[in-house]
Amino acid sequence: MVQFIITGDTGTGEKEQYKVANTMVQLIQKKKDIKSVVLLGDNIYETGSLSVDDIQFKEKFEDPYQQINKPFYLCLGNHDYGLSHNPLKKGFMKDNSQVQVDYSKVSNKWNMPSKYYHYEQSPCDFFFLDTNFDALSESTIMKQYHEMIQTIKQSKQKWKILCGHHTWRSVGGHGNAEKRHETFMQDLLKEKGVHIDVYMCGHDHCKNIIETKIGDKKIVNLVIGTGAKPYKKDYFFLNNMKIDQKRNQGDYSDLIFHSPNLGVCLLKATQKKLTMTCYNEQLQEEFEYQIKST
Repeated sequence: MVQFIITGDTGTGEKEQYKVANTMVQLIQKKKDIKSVVLLGDNIYETGSLSVDDIQFKEKFEDPYQQINKPFYLCLGNHDYGLSHNPLKKGFMKDNSQVQVDYSKVSNKWNMPSKYYHYEQSPCDFFFLDTNFDALSESTIMKQYHEMIQTIKQSKQKWKILCGHHTWRSVGGHGNAEKRHETFMQDLLKEKGVHIDVYMCGHDHCKNIIETKIGDKKIVNLVIGTGAKPYKKDYFFLNNMKIDQKRNQGDYSDLIFHSPNLGVCLLKATQKKLTMTCYNEQLQEEFEYQIKST
């Protein structure tokens, strides 16, 4: 058995990030077999880091997690690229994404060897995507697509977990995937020989567990962008579960769990079962979901 701590949207350096970091510390003290921490993007708010010497890495990663002596595996969020949400400054101020890849050579626990990559810890395989499709050329997207398919097909591990920053299905404010992300996911999941058990992401600052059926395949969505930013509790859009039925006939999504609270998910894996347990920032258990081996 192995366990992993999962959360996202962390890099504020504010008190809420420290609260969730303390939750991680307590979990690690209680669960002796936690192998690593997975952060699902928006690692450095608001516009990423300017260089590997940027003080933000210390203020928004090293300091909040100084008591956690585990490797961190991260993916890129829109803020890590430098995407501004200011309506007067639409688009990218500067592409800062490569800095976070380069920081892997500086930090003892920050791991992002490339913008998309693969992390194996038996019985799990984690496949990290760069879902910032609005910042990528079509050729770059397709290169990632084909390389990721080959990596997934070559996997020998029981549980295959796809990680990205942007939501695919969500009842949060960002909602379901934008068009290019949707096409990417549909094509990938329908590819012969490709099986994914879980898609996990951040972007929406809430917790969702959603079951989605694509053709004859079922995949579980975990939204867990709850590492630092408080969520507006009235941002709850259940109608999002019906959108994919209209867009992709025969597909459907069911919301199993939603929480607006800060916190983490503890992922526990054996050869027979994958268990996701969601906690709030007070380390109170909110929900447990299991996927059993077939």
